[in-house]
Formats: sequence, C-alpha cells, structure tokens
Amino acid sequence: MLTPDKIEEIKQQLVGLAPEEQQKKLKEILQTLSPEEREQLVGKQECPFCLIVQGQIPTKRVYEDAKVMAVLDIRPATKGHTLVFPKEHAMFLHQVPDDTVRQLFSVVAKLSNAVFEAVQAEGTNIVLSQGQLAGQASPHVLVNIIPRFKEDKVAVGWQPGKSDDADLEKIAEEVKKRVPKEKPVEKKPVSNVREELTRRIP
Repeated sequence: MLTPDKIEEIKQQLVGLAPEEQQKKLKEILQTLSPEEREQLVGKQECPFCLIVQGQIPTKRVYEDAKVMAVLDIRPATKGHTLVFPKEHAMFLHQVPDDTVRQLFSVVAKLSNAVFEAVQAEGTNIVLSQGQLAGQASPHVLVNIIPRFKEDKVAVGWQPGKSDDADLEKIAEEVKKRVPKEKPVEKKPVSNVREELTRRIP
C-alpha cells in the first residue's frame, strides 16, 4: 500500500502542471503501481467485464453458462477475435476457483474450434496475459481466442534464449516448492456388481 510520504511525492510531481500534462503524468504514475495502490490513489474503477456480465454493456455474446461468458472483441486483432472470461471477478488466474478454471478452459477448447470454423481461419492463438508487463490491459481474467490468417499482422512470439542446465534445475526446484499440494481425492470402494446382483436375487 502507498505510504503518506509516497502519496505526497506523487502529488508534488503533478503540482504546477497544466491539466492535460497532469492527466498524462498521472497515467504514467498509475502504470507503475499495483492494482491495490491504484485503487488507493484514484478509487475503485468499475470493471468493464463485470458490467458485461451484469448486462450493463451491450455485447455480441457467443457463449454463456453459470460460470463463464464469451463475447466478440469490439476491437479485434482479427475477425472472430473472442474473449472468454469467468463471470466472477478476478484479476489473476490463481484467484479463480478450480472448478471455474476447469470450466473456463473447457469452454475455450470448444469455442476455439467453433470460431476457427466460423471464420475459416488458418490457425488460432489462445492468449492469457497476466500483469501489466505481459500486456494485461483488463482488470479481469481474460482468455483471447485470436483466429489467424495469412498476412494478418498479428505478432505473438519471442526470440529464443539460451539455457543453462544448472539454472534450469534451480528454477524447476523453486517452482515445484511453490506449487500448492492437491487435496487427495477420496476414493469410494467399488463394489463387485456380480456380488451385489447375487445378493439381491432371491
């Protein structure tokens, strides 16, 4: 959270600037803050995807169930660009309940094929961005289904780097330590159907 000194420092950066310059500078500052710090500084902003769920923003819905909704993007990367998201608000995937995550990706799998066929695409990118540096522009978990076409000018990729075996081993161990343990699934004993039937037949 922002300390009073940090808030005062931000105010000093804005003092004396023209209104347009203040807005520009404030936007730059907000981009460096966490969601909690932004809310503390400028108040809670309405999430557009929660408003879509509530029916307050008109959309072209292509799917809806009790947990998940999908709409066509109004600023698409390509035709058929579809946004799939949980109805319950969450900014990051780990904040979404497990059963909803399963349903979310089940819907993504079905819709990716439906969209692919509907627009006669040549490929598909399925993109989930988390964090500002990764390109997350929405305060809500969002899976993008982007149909791909020859010469569509969509860029998704990176320059492959080099890896060191010792470094990979260290990272693998650090990741494994942080993966939450799955709760054991209680297995019910399977009864022998033949024995059950024999018992019931007089």
